[in-house]
Amino acid sequence: MKRSMFVFLSLLVIAALSACAPKGTPTPSVADLQSIAMANAQTQIALTAASIPTATQLPPTLEPTPIPVLPTEIPQEVIVVPPELAPVAPLAIPEDVSVSSDENPCNEPLSKMKGPHVEVTFSNKTKGNVSLYLYSYTNVFGCGVGDVTLAPSESVTTSVPKACYDFYGWISGPKDSTPASYGCLNFDQTVNVRQDDLVFTDQIQ
Repeated sequence: MKRSMFVFLSLLVIAALSACAPKGTPTPSVADLQSIAMANAQTQIALTAASIPTATQLPPTLEPTPIPVLPTEIPQEVIVVPPELAPVAPLAIPEDVSVSSDENPCNEPLSKMKGPHVEVTFSNKTKGNVSLYLYSYTNVFGCGVGDVTLAPSESVTTSVPKACYDFYGWISGPKDSTPASYGCLNFDQTVNVRQDDLVFTDQIQ
């Protein structure tokens, strides 16, 4: 009986030790190895792709939008002409009316002027022939025109109306010239005709 018990306990101890002993490492099959290799390859590919920097896509270049330009209307400036500067239409002259220079009273000879007269001596102080013309200004007795002809160094005394005059002369001779002057003949006096002008005796000192 004791022997059977001992054998039984021995078997239990052996069974327990067998249960606690490490099991052998199972050998993987070819299919498992292929699966593991495929998984490792896919992981490596994924990591490599993740490490490559992603190129930043540039935004598209915007084309400038043409701005429509409306034609600018130029304002028309209205120019107002003052009445005093406005052009005046020429007066129509009837065909049956003629204007003649003979109607100018100042074209009449000095001899027709009324009023007081003075004695004036015109003296030619040049070596040429003098043709001297007198144009009187209008006064209460009217106006007119006269002329005096003088040979070289000649003097001529004539009666002229008391008035103020414009004098124009033509001298022909060794030296041609056109003397001109202005003066008033209010008393008896002498007027000297020179090459370029006239001198009144009351002006000579």
